[in-house]
Amino acid sequence: MTVTRPFTRQSTVLELATTLPGRAFKAMIVRQLPPVATEKERQELEDMTLGLPLETLVELSEGKLTWGIADSLLDLANRKPHRVIGRGVGAGAGALKKVTRPIRG
Repeated sequence: MTVTRPFTRQSTVLELATTLPGRAFKAMIVRQLPPVATEKERQELEDMTLGLPLETLVELSEGKLTWGIADSLLDLANRKPHRVIGRGVGAGAGALKKVTRPIRG
């Protein structure tokens, strides 16, 4: 499979897996698949899941895969790591505000 940058929220896990961060993400997804009865079912579930667009995985994850994580993965896959740092700093500030709000009370 050829690498087609830029990757987007519509890119599949298999497309992202053409990059180093995408391969790590794919391995994480495969490890977290629920147990199934047979190896054939396992392969079918894996194939189906890895063929889903990233945005669908976020929507189906029930909060386990956030937009921040998904967008950071896209930034890394698109060779824009500087954007991840900014997102992390912004998320940290938001989390700090949530924690300190009840304390100030």
